[in-house]
Amino acid sequence: MITGQSPETGIVPVFQKITGKGEFLPGIWNCVKGKSNFKPLLLKQRCYMFRSCINNILLLSIWLQCSLFAFSQNRRIDSMENDLKHPKDDTSRITLLYNLAEEYYGYDTAKAMQYLEQGHTKAEKMHYLFQVANYYEMKAKLFINVSKLDVMPLLDTAISYYEKNMARKLSLSDVQQSKLSIATCKSQKGIILSKEGKYKEAIPLFLEAVEAWKLSDDPEKNEAIANYYGSISTIYYDLKQPEKALEYDEAAIPYRLLDKNEEMLAMTYFYVSDDLVSLSQVDSALFYVQQAKPLAEKLNKHKLNYYFFSRSAAIYRNKKDYDQSVFYYKKALAEAEKGNDLFNICAINRAIAECYQKFDDYNSARKYLLTALPVTVANNYLKEELETLRNLVNVEDKTNHPAQAYIYLKQADAINDSLKTIESKAAVAEIENKYQAAEKEKEIIQLQKDKQIQALSIKQKSTLNYILVGSLAGLLVLGFLIYRNYRQKQQLQQQKISELEKDRQLMAVDAMLKGQEEERGRLAKDLHDGLGGMLSGVKYSLNNMKDNLIITPDNMAVFERSLDMIDASIKELRRVAHNMMPEMLTKFGLDEALKEYCNSVTATKLLTVKYQSFGMNDRVDSSAEIIIYRIVQELLNNVLKHAAATEVLVQMIREDNRLNVLVEDNGKGFNTAILENNRGAGWTNIRSRVEYLKGHLDIHSEINKGTSVSVEFNV
Repeated sequence: MITGQSPETGIVPVFQKITGKGEFLPGIWNCVKGKSNFKPLLLKQRCYMFRSCINNILLLSIWLQCSLFAFSQNRRIDSMENDLKHPKDDTSRITLLYNLAEEYYGYDTAKAMQYLEQGHTKAEKMHYLFQVANYYEMKAKLFINVSKLDVMPLLDTAISYYEKNMARKLSLSDVQQSKLSIATCKSQKGIILSKEGKYKEAIPLFLEAVEAWKLSDDPEKNEAIANYYGSISTIYYDLKQPEKALEYDEAAIPYRLLDKNEEMLAMTYFYVSDDLVSLSQVDSALFYVQQAKPLAEKLNKHKLNYYFFSRSAAIYRNKKDYDQSVFYYKKALAEAEKGNDLFNICAINRAIAECYQKFDDYNSARKYLLTALPVTVANNYLKEELETLRNLVNVEDKTNHPAQAYIYLKQADAINDSLKTIESKAAVAEIENKYQAAEKEKEIIQLQKDKQIQALSIKQKSTLNYILVGSLAGLLVLGFLIYRNYRQKQQLQQQKISELEKDRQLMAVDAMLKGQEEERGRLAKDLHDGLGGMLSGVKYSLNNMKDNLIITPDNMAVFERSLDMIDASIKELRRVAHNMMPEMLTKFGLDEALKEYCNSVTATKLLTVKYQSFGMNDRVDSSAEIIIYRIVQELLNNVLKHAAATEVLVQMIREDNRLNVLVEDNGKGFNTAILENNRGAGWTNIRSRVEYLKGHLDIHSEINKGTSVSVEFNV
């Protein structure tokens, strides 16, 4: 969360608004001085505003996650702005921007909002949902006390983003942090609703916050739960349900003990005592005040001392033990005078005077009342002045000073009339506000009715337009569907024609290839069996003649050359016959035939061919074997003629029904684009054979880096 404390919303300034000074409890009676018939320091008159402020402030302190008090704001701002120039990362930048927004908010709102919006923009860009949610929570926090802006939608938006952040299933700590942030947002909604008097809506929000904190292991857990219980207790006390208030105040005590915040533990004891006095359980109330005593003595803080003395005095006064009551009131008065808390000085002086009247010690009572009166007049404490004057009337009447009593009575009546006028004006203003609100409500209802009538008229007119537009749209859709159906039929017909044409071409290619192979086989057989046999017979005859004829040495040389040429012709004839229809292919299959062919090419020493095969245990269809053999043969012929290569890899891999043939050389390569317009017989034959087997041909070549041809078939 964000560190730092806003000058307007910080803890110290809130106390200053309560008391007019930097003090805390001495201003307690200022919070309730507007109540009519106020009897000072009676425990049955619970200081709701004071307690509500304390609880809300403590909740705010958790919301700010134990922020430090502002003591050197400019130095902090300078430090953060320097850090902003070189942030560790984007997350640090967002945190710095939010912190600066909080620091500036008290005295430069425009700059504060500028930093806040910059942080929000960065968080949105990063899709950093936690900090996006934090933006809305911060905005609500900054506006909650100093703006008429309705912050409830901001808190709802923050909760929504925290829930989205949790849905991303981040780490356990991130999820817990989001849950606690949701809890603080709900507690803020509870505070707002309780201020508006919507207590039934506020209490469930505080209880949800309590449950969320109970499930956490956050170090602030115990303090947070105690403060939420305190807020719920305050609501019930204001609803005049002290038994429920007591239930939640007592529930807060164990958490105060675990939190080890002795000051707040003492305050909780005081709260419980207030509840018990409201339930007329004065002795129990005194027990809890005594529980707070050692804590107040240990801490020796002005606010705790004052609260202990004033609470003790009021309880003893309730028990009609006026000696003890005066004793504690005088100690409380000393604490009030230390803090120069003028209102409480007046209130306690009057309380002491009322106790002395119970002793019939009217002179002492007059002394304390006359001490309080000029202070009430000087500070315009009208209600306190009225009560002081009424007490003086009683004192002067009891001491047989009717003239002075009459003077005080006239003054009291004047102040009472003034208060009634003020109260009347306030009541009139309230009634006027309610009337204006009711009139506005009527206007809104009438406007809504007019709007509904107008909307109905527009709806009726729109209905006809919708029907016409819908009919037109239906016709257009119908026309489009008819047209699309017609186009699809045309495309299907064209597709069938294309398929038939392709089948026809494949049949022609099939017939051509079969014819070629049959012709090759016939020619190979004729050459091998016919011409080959004849040449072998000629060679045999010439060899016999050589042994039986007498030939000159010169003629013998010519004769030997002729025999060699015949021998070479026989070998060439056999090679040609073998190429036209390899015997290995028909007898042993494609794998052995290609292996022998590659070895024969290597034997020429024109090219080194390395042959590899995988998964060729089973033979493929004989017609497919011949076509694949011719493809590899044609590819190697192209390498011999054009590639200027020294090495070639021929690889054949079969996997299930897929057969892949790869021929890769280390030659000079070429631009594959020229194949698009190539009309040579070699590539034409290769393509036609690949298409016939419904294979896929892929050619990759780079200048001076060689060529790779891959053919893939389904066999």
